[in-house]
Amino acid sequence: MKKAIFFIVFIVITVAAKAQCNQPYKSFDQFRNDTTAFLRYNFKTRADCYKGKTVAYVLKDLQLKPKSYITLYSTKTDKYEGICIYVDNSLANSRIQNPRKKNQYIYIYWPQLLDTKEVIKIRQIYGSDIWVEQYYDFFKNNIVGEVAYYD
Repeated sequence: MKKAIFFIVFIVITVAAKAQCNQPYKSFDQFRNDTTAFLRYNFKTRADCYKGKTVAYVLKDLQLKPKSYITLYSTKTDKYEGICIYVDNSLANSRIQNPRKKNQYIYIYWPQLLDTKEVIKIRQIYGSDIWVEQYYDFFKNNIVGEVAYYD
């Protein structure tokens, strides 16, 4: 009896976890250039769809060019747990045009902590104020543990 209950609970949890990823991806144009709605749907509602994928896959779906990034350091080790990518809708990025506009961030966490040595090196060369193609090349093959968008 216990095995049957465990099996049923396992099936329900598995189906619930995969159900979120069954939602289709929607392009930025489908949201009429509303950055917040686009990020909320694709990177919050559908966040589980990116687990186990590469950063390149996430950035392809992002469609918006990253502006910069921040390394998310672990507080207890000299390793880092992911990156926070700043994006913005270039069609309406002026606070004068839209004073309520807020910064838009996508958080990408790794499944395991990574060594900071290489990420520090690349940041020393290019800084992190502006996203450059070398950041894409550096992060593109990293496996995603979790993607998050907080609004």
